Amino acid sequence: MNEEAVIEQLTEKQTELIEFLYVDYNGLTRGKVIPLASLKAKLADGIGLTKATLNVSERDTILPVQDMTPIGELRLVGDPASAHVLPYMPQVATLMGDIYNLDKTPYASDPRSILKRVVEQLADAGFSVKMTYENEFELFTGDKDHREPAMPRVAFSTESMDFAYPFILKAINQLQQVGIMPNAYYPEGGIGQHELSMLPQDPVTAADNEVIYKRIIKNTAKDFDLYASFAPKPLVDSAGSGAHIHFSLWQDQKDAFFDDDAPMHLSQTGQYFVGGILKHIQGLLALTCPSVNSYQRLAPGHWSSAYATYGQDNREAAVRIPSTAWSDPASSMNIELKASDATANPYLAFAGLLAAGLDGITHQLQPGDYCDVDPASLSDAERAAKGIQRLPRTLGQAVDAFVADQLFQNLFGAQLVDAYAKIKREDDHYYGKLELEKIAALHRELY
Repeated sequence: MNEEAVIEQLTEKQTELIEFLYVDYNGLTRGKVIPLASLKAKLADGIGLTKATLNVSERDTILPVQDMTPIGELRLVGDPASAHVLPYMPQVATLMGDIYNLDKTPYASDPRSILKRVVEQLADAGFSVKMTYENEFELFTGDKDHREPAMPRVAFSTESMDFAYPFILKAINQLQQVGIMPNAYYPEGGIGQHELSMLPQDPVTAADNEVIYKRIIKNTAKDFDLYASFAPKPLVDSAGSGAHIHFSLWQDQKDAFFDDDAPMHLSQTGQYFVGGILKHIQGLLALTCPSVNSYQRLAPGHWSSAYATYGQDNREAAVRIPSTAWSDPASSMNIELKASDATANPYLAFAGLLAAGLDGITHQLQPGDYCDVDPASLSDAERAAKGIQRLPRTLGQAVDAFVADQLFQNLFGAQLVDAYAKIKREDDHYYGKLELEKIAALHRELY
């Protein structure tokens, strides 16, 4: 949709306010708001942002990074193709923005622009991508000082379904109003935990969808006196919530991950892609599991993928190769990254994941033998023989691996890597002083 069409459509819908949004390095959505009358000018000129915009912690602390200070200006330019009226607030429309320098060039440290660049690199290699998040979240009653899980029942139970249906039906309706197509719903294994997945899209649209999906879920929950949290571990003694990433590569309108004659039906291209992920996964986790709370979830025996390995329908492996659909196996092959959660900036997570996979294809990186058992059930010697490494146990370990990985240095640039690492290390230091229950509670409210 072009600028003129967006303005006409929002005028017809009597929209009053327009949000220009971006996602910071904490995975938090921020932005500025303008009246509809200013939209044409702001689409042309963007909205001013300080160069310190992205260089802030969860607690709005500005960290010392060169040229990311309160001095100087950037421009947030709304993407007309991302325009949506908020279904729960029809007077307000939202646009995801790209960040530009004053000379009209893309800002090198802008996550959305970086993802676009990776998508172009894949296109140059002959591939298009379909991907989506598969989100788990937990519903609570009460206020922030006293949260209780809503309807604690067993996984997949009809009791939980019946309890959640009014909320789920309204959420699905509102998601569809903004063009997000739900795929499946069911109560999950955690106390008060639910899953509502989305159909795949191109990477930028999928990342945009993740932003508005979480917002709609949270606001719909309020209508039923519920609170929805996407935190990886909102309760210390309950199952954690992931935001698993499903993705497939396409070449000449065919699923490039499918080979009917290969083990698990995973093509050579798919094997190389997995090989790239596993080569870079230690540092990739700083992008896909980027909070201290993430590492409360990533533990052996919790279906959260604590080990760097892959396998068919192995939910204890970091990379799962799902079974194909009976009706159309050749077009339903995809790969799932289970070591992922909703505290991530989706643009950075997608960019890092796709770049790792492309590196695997480019350099023909073999992933090694697949794992068809729970890696935690193997001895240290057995895991060593299979080349199965433990994933980072802390955010600090993941950040160290991220900084040390030349692929991510080249992809994101020295400035972003420096800022991102400092933000995450500041979080690691801050939360390191707190008890596990306090860490869970703070993330429960923030995400």
